[in-house]
Amino acid sequence: MPHSVFISYVYEEKPFKDTVAKWIQGQRLGSDVVVTYERSDVRQHGETEIRNHLRPLIQGCAAVLVLVGDVSHSRKWIDYEVSVAQSLHKVIIPVRLPNSRGGLPREIAGVPEVTFEPNAIATTLRNRLG
Repeated sequence: MPHSVFISYVYEEKPFKDTVAKWIQGQRLGSDVVVTYERSDVRQHGETEIRNHLRPLIQGCAAVLVLVGDVSHSRKWIDYEVSVAQSLHKVIIPVRLPNSRGGLPREIAGVPEVTFEPNAIATTLRNRLG
């Protein structure tokens, strides 16, 4: 049975999200892992629409990869995605982006980070998802 993984990221770090999505599509994170992320920009429709768009995506996933860069710890929507994931008891895996020093979102400050590398992420997913 496939495990769906939601990728939480800030727009400025979209190239890293694209890399993780390629790793998933190329089965580098496991043959049973599929990617879920927001595919359309609904920001112009307001906060309620954003929340209504994100929650079902997170609800349908097995795990949330939070791409942690220099500014992700201070972004409202990263906090929202993490909060929703926690409320739904999803596996949350912070992935440290290369050459970044920003903190983790405060809700997951104690969660161990994973290196931005496909084998490290794949191993963590296998260990956390079973």
